[in-house]
Formats: sequence, C-alpha cells, structure tokens
Amino acid sequence: MKKNILVLGAGAWGTAIANLLAENIKEDVLIWGYEKKVVDEINNLSTNNIFLPKIKLNRNLIATNSYIRKKANIIFIVVPSQYVSYIIKEYLSVLSPKEISRLSLVICSKGFDLKRRKLLSQVLEVYCQLSKIAILSGPSFAKLVANKKPTAITIASNNKYLAKKISVLLHNNYFRVYINNDIISVQINGALKNVLAIAAGLTEGLGYGENARAAIISRGLVEIEKISIALGGKKGSVLGLSGIGDIILTCTSTSSRNFSFGKEVGRGKSINDILKNRNTVTEGIENTEATYLIKKKYNLDTPIIDAVYNVIVKKRSIKKIVNDLLSRPIKNE
Repeated sequence: MKKNILVLGAGAWGTAIANLLAENIKEDVLIWGYEKKVVDEINNLSTNNIFLPKIKLNRNLIATNSYIRKKANIIFIVVPSQYVSYIIKEYLSVLSPKEISRLSLVICSKGFDLKRRKLLSQVLEVYCQLSKIAILSGPSFAKLVANKKPTAITIASNNKYLAKKISVLLHNNYFRVYINNDIISVQINGALKNVLAIAAGLTEGLGYGENARAAIISRGLVEIEKISIALGGKKGSVLGLSGIGDIILTCTSTSSRNFSFGKEVGRGKSINDILKNRNTVTEGIENTEATYLIKKKYNLDTPIIDAVYNVIVKKRSIKKIVNDLLSRPIKNE
C-alpha cells in the first residue's frame, strides 16, 4: 500500500528527512518548499544547493509549491516552529473529518509556539488527536544525515504503534531510531538545547574557554529538566538523545546555527547584522523568549536561560549579564 508521505519544509533538515524517506521506502515522497527556486531545483536537478549544497537527492523526491489538497497519510512537519500552527490549520481546513482521522503528524521542528506559549504538540492537538502526533528529535545535523553518516535519533509518541510505524520508515543502516513515550520532555529538550547552544556560543565568543562552556552545559541541563518536570515531563529524560545527545552536538560545534550565532554576539557583532547575512532561521532566538515567559509562569530559577534572554531579547550588556551570573551566591549543586 502506498505510503503517501508529505514533508512540509524544504530547508536543510526537511530535505534531508525527505531524501532519507525516499531512499528507504522506494516510492515518491512529496516535499513542500516556500521558495519556487528551491522547488524547481529539486525537480529539475535533484539538488537543493540553497539549503543542502553538494548533495545529490533521490529521484523519488518530488517538490511542490503548494500543500493544499496534496494527498498524505503521514506529514513530517519541518518548518520553523512559529509557522507550524498556521500551515497545519490551513492544510486541514479543506479535509473532511474522516480524512483528518486517517492522518498522522510527525513534528520535526524544534521549538515552542511563541504566540500561544505552548509546545507544538499542544498547539496541534486542537486540530487532531494527540495519539496521531509523534515528535522526531535528537542530535542530527542535516548534512551528515544526507551524507549517510551514522546518526541516532528519538521518535516520541504516546501511541507506541505510531512511534513504531514512523521508526520503521526512517530506520536504516546509518540512521538509527529509538522509541520514547515522553513527548513533553523530548519537545522541551529540542527547544531548550537551542537556547543553551546560544549560551555556550556566547562564552566562546567572549573567550572564556572550555571550562566555562562545560559549566554552562552541565548547569543548563539542570534548568532544562526543571522546566520539563514543571510542564509534566519525566525526570531523567534530559539524559537521552533528545537532551544531552543534542546538547553535546549543538553546544560544541560551529556547524550549529545557534552556537555560531551566540559566538558572533559574544564577539560584539550586532544581532541584526548577524541575522541579515543568514538564509536559515536561528530557532534559539524565539525559543529564548518563549522559554523565559514559560519559566516565569512557573516561577522557576533559571539563571542561564535568564542571562540569554537578557542578552538576546532585552539586548543588555553581555559582560554585565555574565558577570552577574558568575557572582551569584554560592549554593548546593
């Protein structure tokens, strides 16, 4: 039976996932892209040199500029988190209740919905049952996946049959998929690792060295778990692939958009100048604001997240914020 897979988002990660699926299932996979140039290049040349350069894509990958009325049984959502609600609402608006009931959604975007201050699964639960939603997250740079380098990732759902179904579609000899049922923690880990990567980048840009970065990562893990538990996640989930696995990757590599962004800010570059020279979204910026608003709601002590918020959102003096962070009163670990 035909899988009818639609991937929403033809950026680097969306293209890498769609290409992986096309190779695995040996049938057409439809990918929606916002940019006509990207769509034409995928269809005519089997490449996407704007977002995933120097990669030859599978010929089963078919691109489109419109997702309305495109038939799908499974949708992989790989657009920036702030657009997820709008795109899915528009896609579902022309479907019958029976068609919606047959549809499964896989959230690959890492972030909160800033406007609603909610997890993406909570936003999409308005449109379809939570049992039809899965979360894909973990340490996975798109280019390495596209180059078939060994990768391990997490698929999370409260529906174990859906999680197994998605894992079978993605799993192969270089892409290993682990199943998890803690959808709250997996989403929080994926969103907050971007905030933590900015913090790690700031210390690098300021020239504080590896000791400072290690301290930021280890104490940042505590803050992530604190928020996760407050929202209903499980203790210890931060130690999995979506947590420490993704944090190690994004907090230590210049290939990480959020780490490199923080590094440039730490070196004194203006945020506007950094962003105008990028053709990809740095999710950690909006995630920082959403995280701060959520942690305030629960009255949580999160000094690292607060520091990133004050630097990136409030645009306060980096050195003063960092000095304030380092001069906090001594406390038990």
